[in-house]
Amino acid sequence: MIIVLLVLMFAITSFTVRNYFEDEKAFAEEWYTRGEQDLQAKRLVAALADFRTALSYSHNNPQYQLRLAQALARAEDSEETRAEARTYLLSLLEREPGNGVVNLELARLATREGDVSDALRYYHGAIYGAWTDHQVAKRRAARLELVQFLLDVGQKEAARAELIAMAPDLPADPVLQTRVGNLLLRVQGYDDALKLFQRALLEDPRLPAALAGAGECHFQQGNYARAERYLTKAVQQDPSLVDAARMRDTARAILNLDPFGRHLSNLERARRAAMDFKTAVARLASCAGEKGIDLKASGGNRMQILSAEARELQPRAQQRYLSRDPELLSHVMDVVFETEQTTAHACGQPHGQDFSLLLIAQEQGGSHP
Repeated sequence: MIIVLLVLMFAITSFTVRNYFEDEKAFAEEWYTRGEQDLQAKRLVAALADFRTALSYSHNNPQYQLRLAQALARAEDSEETRAEARTYLLSLLEREPGNGVVNLELARLATREGDVSDALRYYHGAIYGAWTDHQVAKRRAARLELVQFLLDVGQKEAARAELIAMAPDLPADPVLQTRVGNLLLRVQGYDDALKLFQRALLEDPRLPAALAGAGECHFQQGNYARAERYLTKAVQQDPSLVDAARMRDTARAILNLDPFGRHLSNLERARRAAMDFKTAVARLASCAGEKGIDLKASGGNRMQILSAEARELQPRAQQRYLSRDPELLSHVMDVVFETEQTTAHACGQPHGQDFSLLLIAQEQGGSHP
């Protein structure tokens, strides 16, 4: 009889315990569902309470811990909320070091605290980690987040390395290719950016952003004729591209002002040099006036020295003389270039034809901004 009673009590106890745990599981799921709804509706305070309640019924549930950590990360930024989120995330990472989602959340926390070392470590954990779905796309998105962070903290070389690493594996998506190309433009990766813009244009030959990007690559590399063609097409497709239009106008001005362009006659070279000389002399006078420098006075100021040299050249800096004397033309342009560079240093970057001449000067000097 006693044995029967013991068996019966054991059965009742087991049933009660099983029901208790099932009830707890149901309560946990209910609160977790509420948390998801509140999180989606951006009711963060309510979502935090919901997820905490769900965890009180299911203490070691990794999904609940992750969602609570994510809600904490989205909540009002404070050292306390970051510390709590980090505690949950590090616990999850200890269980599953290669979890892409957990690494990404830790990386985002590190970026908010400006911790470059941790951000790099966790972003790379996300880039090379495991994801439950859309693994390639999510790894790529994590790398793009890392690139943006590196740009924000001024680490352009590191950002460029990340972009170069991802560029070859981009899908045939012209919008994505253009986005990565524009990021490469920000780190002066013009060759790699141009390849991406060209790939994008194979898919969509009329994509304005890709046309503008390709034009900027050529412009920055001093290929002004190609730059002008791409930029013109870009503005035709999208007239709102103000920067592309401005760059196109500069490219056109360079092509019209440069006396060293190929296939120019001696007469045209001379005409351009004479016009450039007048432009540079006017810029010198304007800059000197701005700085209160008397160009007619003798002295050691570089602008005064250039002004004296220009006055000496003035009678011969005319088309009829320049067309017959290549050495004179070269000397005149040396003065033009030095004038534009000197005044840019003293009075800031110029506009219009002076800016175009400054770019020609830098190109002739073997450098380019």
